[in-house]
Amino acid sequence: MLSVCMIARNEAARIGRALESVSWAEERIVLDCGSTDGTAEIARAHGAQVYQAEHTPNLNVNKNRCIALARQEWVLLLDADEVVGEALAREIRTVVARNPRENGFWIPRRNWYFGHLVRYGGQYPDYQLRLFRRGTLRFPEQHIHEYPLLRGTAGRLREALDHFPYETLSHYLAKMDRDTEFHAQYLLRRYGRAHLGRLLRLVLLRPAWRFLERYLLWQGFRDGFAGFLCAWLDGVNSIVAAAKYWQVSEQMGSEHVLSEANRDVRGVAP
Repeated sequence: MLSVCMIARNEAARIGRALESVSWAEERIVLDCGSTDGTAEIARAHGAQVYQAEHTPNLNVNKNRCIALARQEWVLLLDADEVVGEALAREIRTVVARNPRENGFWIPRRNWYFGHLVRYGGQYPDYQLRLFRRGTLRFPEQHIHEYPLLRGTAGRLREALDHFPYETLSHYLAKMDRDTEFHAQYLLRRYGRAHLGRLLRLVLLRPAWRFLERYLLWQGFRDGFAGFLCAWLDGVNSIVAAAKYWQVSEQMGSEHVLSEANRDVRGVAP
């Protein structure tokens, strides 16, 4: 009745917890994307069917591949850093069993940053479209943070999914380095080469607005220092992505200049 689909890369420390939280599902599928830390072996030990795929910067490419492997009527898309609690598990089983008219369901998500549950700053309910009828959902594969496309209507569940994206600051910085690399390429594809006006907006206006929005407008300050970090690091993420966007633009310009210079040299008769 239900397939749980998960992509994972070097998640040996967390994938067991995630898979155990959905041990009641009829099918659990893990698409391992080039792990080197034993993730695949741990997933198999927890009863999952494990498939292999190459790692891609846009994780949504492999999410679509993983979804395509599902064989049950309903699919729950889960990340290795997420846990389905007992209340949510009961609600999912109840909803799936009654054969609803909706093709998908948004699930509220509780986010835990550095060991602290954050309730404000836009961090909750953080609805995610994760439960859907097989064959009705896919990701556009344009950006790492994109909503999937669902054919048909969607409802909402009441119980929350627990999300542990950043357990330490070092973990956050490692993920930020990966995500900002992809975001820089996205900015290049969308806007072309960087210019000063756009860079200033990306490194000054956008981070400032994101911080004020999360910390003040959405009351992130109510989560204490964890709320401050969430809002501030969101701005830092934008700055780093913009800096990498500028860097790849400069490299593109240097390669163009070098190419033109080589062409001019080749055009000069000896």
